[in-house]
Amino acid sequence: MKKLLFLAIILVLANSAFANFCSTSKKDLSFDDSDLFKKDKKVVFVNAEFLYWKADAIALEYAFQYDQTPTTANTYGLGEYQVASYEYDPGFRIALGWFNAPNFWQVYGQFSWMRITSSDKENKTNQPLVGAFPQKNVLANELQSAFSKLKLNYELGDLLISRVFVTNPHLRLRLFGGITGGRIEQKWRVTYVDLSSVNENIFNKWRFLAVGFRLGLDIDWFWGSNFYLTGKISTAPLVGKHKCFAAITSRSLSFEDIKLSRYIGAYNVDGYLGPSYQKSFDNTRIEIFIGYELNGWFNVHEVIRSNVVSLGNVVTTEITPNVNNGYFLIHGFIARLTLDF
Repeated sequence: MKKLLFLAIILVLANSAFANFCSTSKKDLSFDDSDLFKKDKKVVFVNAEFLYWKADAIALEYAFQYDQTPTTANTYGLGEYQVASYEYDPGFRIALGWFNAPNFWQVYGQFSWMRITSSDKENKTNQPLVGAFPQKNVLANELQSAFSKLKLNYELGDLLISRVFVTNPHLRLRLFGGITGGRIEQKWRVTYVDLSSVNENIFNKWRFLAVGFRLGLDIDWFWGSNFYLTGKISTAPLVGKHKCFAAITSRSLSFEDIKLSRYIGAYNVDGYLGPSYQKSFDNTRIEIFIGYELNGWFNVHEVIRSNVVSLGNVVTTEITPNVNNGYFLIHGFIARLTLDF
């Protein structure tokens, strides 16, 4: 009870301090904030965004480096998994739209494009290095090196319509919805080299082509001196064709080739937040925004790992491979320039 009372007192004092800060007695009377958003003027607007993003995903272990020698024949791994990871790479997003004032709705289309790549390599130390994929039928148990290379293709388009609410001169809300769709594709190549310098290549790829509906809300909150807090959050269920492919090759001979193809549902949650500088002129209005964006995808990321590799010329019952799936997150910095005219 005392904690709740203390919290209430803090909130009251903070509210009082904020009210004093924003009081008219301290305002610059030469600054007109009655129509910050030009809510009664029809405009065409253009957005150009620079994206600097990376990706995070599970099930990207490609090797295991022992840090001590096993004391028994059968034991758990004693060491550390080597995990492939994405680096930051540049991309862009562009948008074109029209605001229909004074009816307070707007329509716009946008397109996002990203290419994110990375490479990782692990060399044998004085302890054993082994692979995280099956390779014992071609290579020796131990490796001298393991190499991983990742590439992500991301192209997404939206056609959206917004209802604009200017609840007071300092706050603008836009509730939007519409159609979204595009392509996400990941390619992953792992190369093993054993102690006899024999190579083996493992290739994994998944691709998702989908369309769905997007619903969200964005906000512009004026803080003073043409600076705003700007944010956006949206969610989208999608349905589309998902293809997953895995292959293992050695000495130009393919001896493992697995394909999965089906229609699935997926889910996307996207949001960003950051400060912006916005200024209105007689015939135009500009916005400069810098923030951080989180773009999460569910039920799209998959990695196929075979259970058994057979080299014999014999047809047997196929053992179902392990299909590792989970979250897939793209995130990073964004810088945007918006021009109304």
